[in-house]
Amino acid sequence: MNIVLIGIQGSGKGTLVSSLEKHLDLNVISTGQLLRDEVATGSSLGKHIKEIQMNGGLVELDIVMDVLNKKLKSNNKKITVFDGFPRNTEQANALDKLAKPDIVIYLNLTKEVAVDRILSRLTCSKCGQIYNTKRINTLVCPNCGGKLEQRFDDTIESINKRFEGFYKDTYPLIDKYKKDNVLFEVDASGTPDQVAETCLRIINEHNN
Repeated sequence: MNIVLIGIQGSGKGTLVSSLEKHLDLNVISTGQLLRDEVATGSSLGKHIKEIQMNGGLVELDIVMDVLNKKLKSNNKKITVFDGFPRNTEQANALDKLAKPDIVIYLNLTKEVAVDRILSRLTCSKCGQIYNTKRINTLVCPNCGGKLEQRFDDTIESINKRFEGFYKDTYPLIDKYKKDNVLFEVDASGTPDQVAETCLRIINEHNN
């Protein structure tokens, strides 16, 4: 089963993935991490990716798909979750040819709530776990003891740019996946447990 998560910044995609991993045997794919892993191998492809990234460019889609395909071939789990991919129609069409989504979960959240969450979130510099300043009163990660920090790009200006990109490039995917009859819209304004419970129910109902 292939699952795609869609949602604006602050909708809780990362938190949801962490929750799902506690209940399901998942293969979580982040294309950004895959590219970083390829760079770390020192391969010729990794060197090419590194050069593009160092020059501030975007890695070509065919290279992203090659790296993604290699990861999928090594996968031995029944459920694959794509986190942060696809981000536009071109990427979605390419993914359809490689691993067509069975379920697309759209975490629907208003921009106002998302901004409040983003400006209140802290990320562990060691394990990447995300926390909210309204729910935690320490700068030490309860999970691993790492330092909790605010992301450097979690500013109003940067957030607005990311939102513009989402509504321009990613939001059209909602119509595409509705037509494909695989879209499930989830209210992301609830607690992380409530959102995870709803998503688990959707996945379990379609995994039988």
